[in-house]
Amino acid sequence: MASGKNKKPTIPFRLNVLFFAVFILFSILILRLGYVQIVEGDTYEEDVNETASTSASRVDAPRGIMYDRNGTELVGNNLILTLTYTNQRSYEDDERIQTAEELAELIEFDEEETDRDSMPERNLQDYWLLTRENEADKLVSDKEEQRLMENGKDPYEVQLDRITDEQLNDISDEELEVVAIWSEMISGYYDSPQRVKRDLTEGEATAISARLDELEGVDVTRDFRRDYQYTKAFQSLYGNVGSIPQETVSEFLAKGYQRSDEVGQSFLEEHYEDTLRGKKGTVSGEDDEAEETSNGSRGNDLVLSIDMDLQREVQTIIDDQMGQSEGSFPNDQQAYVTAIDPNTGEILAINGYDDQLGNITNTYEMGSTIKPATGMIGLQEEVITEDTKINDRPIDLPGPGGKVSSSHEIGTIDVVGAIQESSNVFMSEIAMRLMDYEYGSNDGFNNQKVDEAYATMRDYYHQFGLGVETSVDLPSEATGLNAGTQVPGSLLFFSFGQLDTYTPLQLAQYSATIASDGKRMEPHLVKEIREPNRNTDEMGAVLHQFEPNMLNQVNIDKEYFDIAQEGMYDVVNTELGTADSYFTDVNMEVAGKTGTAERSVRRESDNEVVDVNNQTFIAYGPYEDPEIAIAVVVPNTYSSDEGGRSGIANSIAADTMQAYENLKEERPGAGSGEGDAEEENGEENAEGEENAEGDEASADEEQ
Repeated sequence: MASGKNKKPTIPFRLNVLFFAVFILFSILILRLGYVQIVEGDTYEEDVNETASTSASRVDAPRGIMYDRNGTELVGNNLILTLTYTNQRSYEDDERIQTAEELAELIEFDEEETDRDSMPERNLQDYWLLTRENEADKLVSDKEEQRLMENGKDPYEVQLDRITDEQLNDISDEELEVVAIWSEMISGYYDSPQRVKRDLTEGEATAISARLDELEGVDVTRDFRRDYQYTKAFQSLYGNVGSIPQETVSEFLAKGYQRSDEVGQSFLEEHYEDTLRGKKGTVSGEDDEAEETSNGSRGNDLVLSIDMDLQREVQTIIDDQMGQSEGSFPNDQQAYVTAIDPNTGEILAINGYDDQLGNITNTYEMGSTIKPATGMIGLQEEVITEDTKINDRPIDLPGPGGKVSSSHEIGTIDVVGAIQESSNVFMSEIAMRLMDYEYGSNDGFNNQKVDEAYATMRDYYHQFGLGVETSVDLPSEATGLNAGTQVPGSLLFFSFGQLDTYTPLQLAQYSATIASDGKRMEPHLVKEIREPNRNTDEMGAVLHQFEPNMLNQVNIDKEYFDIAQEGMYDVVNTELGTADSYFTDVNMEVAGKTGTAERSVRRESDNEVVDVNNQTFIAYGPYEDPEIAIAVVVPNTYSSDEGGRSGIANSIAADTMQAYENLKEERPGAGSGEGDAEEENGEENAEGEENAEGDEASADEEQ
């Protein structure tokens, strides 16, 4: 019998099969790798080399141009060179500081950008901690650092709190420029170019370009700066362009923007961002040889409704009239003018004395300019008729705020005369009848009827555009103050414009709505969107034309508009009209309405509360076929009794209407000069400086 020691070990059959399968799989893998390397190796190598050696970047494209309605360029672009820095997570803090120090030797920042007092304290603190490591370590000991971390506190924040002003003052004046540059370098996002300095000089661009290989993350790129023309006459409403606001970053990234892109931040630039934004080109290059592989394009252009000739004429008128009115204001001088085409809603001019924005953002009580609407309300609600006669005399309602009188006792008048001579009492009678109250009655007030009267009047005013959005194509529009339903006496003052507040633009829309027999048109500043044209002297093809948009038709019969318009015609064309003497030299048949609202303000010079007036005026013309409707608001002037100049708004209105008529006959051509330089030199004043200096009788001294 054989011994067990002589028995040979055996490999199970299944294990042999497994070894064979593994052998086959490895053989297939080796054959495949050999095929890829030998047969297709050259192809893959070319692809890898091409990818590795080619860099691509997006090149900023200029924004669209803005023109006025006559083709005058208002906003263009200037090509500039910009220093950018692309921050990487792999960069160390000391590397960034070193780059900033090297750049400080190559570029110069403005003094205000390197002013110690204007720099954010946190930037100075961070810089100090990074460049004074030994002193920084002494602010928090290792033992304290461990204890702080155990308690969930950040030792770095403690270090910041312990830096003294004396230590920050140790940062030299030479270092402040480094701080400014370094702050810009790190203020952006990782992997995204951040603008450090725009508009490099030729010397700065050359010096930086010569050292790009040494300056990691630094580049010099072509960029564009907005070139705003006629800034004296229109700067505010252009808006401005800047970095994407933090709160809207996600929204812009979703639209394909980069974090470092600049966008419209206000007014026209913001509202039409999607239109004005340029399409970026892509520049790709292999090593040092770059070529443009995808052309970008300028953004689409805007043709504004603004007539820059008229805009500049009106600005000159305002400046001249306000120059003649020194001493009439307890605080800063303000004046606003908005002109609208009543047939289309196109804004022809929108001016302000050092503040065009106030036309859409500031609200005021507008005084007796509201009376044409109140007269029409009374007619439509059938509380008066065309033949109703009311004796204009002082009235005094029971309760607070019920004493009303006109500038003088006018006597018995109808609704046309009430508008012509600006009767507060006639309008108050309409208000009393709307709340079902008979003056002199012993009956008390019906509170429900009072509230209904407020609601009725406010509903009609809203239909005219007062106290509601005008729908203008600009952000940040104010709607005014709705004072609510108050005591019966306040309703009387409401009837002649001394309760709710409205913007100058709302008042202009109201004026245009009267001119167009109740058609409230949407006001807009842009007429057309056009394709960009390589030749910027000529506009491109029209992409979109904004058609007139009627927001609503006022629910008042046409015959009642005729009556109110007759009263407005008499205001400026008859001897009893409150503005007749101001329009004697205007070569256009004009209808208008004066307004004065009494209020109180605190005088900034001595903190004393003083009485002031808001002077207002609405007008349109030509009377039979209106082409232009305007609103003038001159708020917070002293009354003539207090040394103020009366009739400022009337004079501005008359000169504005004459300026419009003059331009129809002879247009100087705003585009022939150099924008601001042309404004400063040789501006012609509008016809008719002041048509009735010192004429107190027609100065619209109303309640």
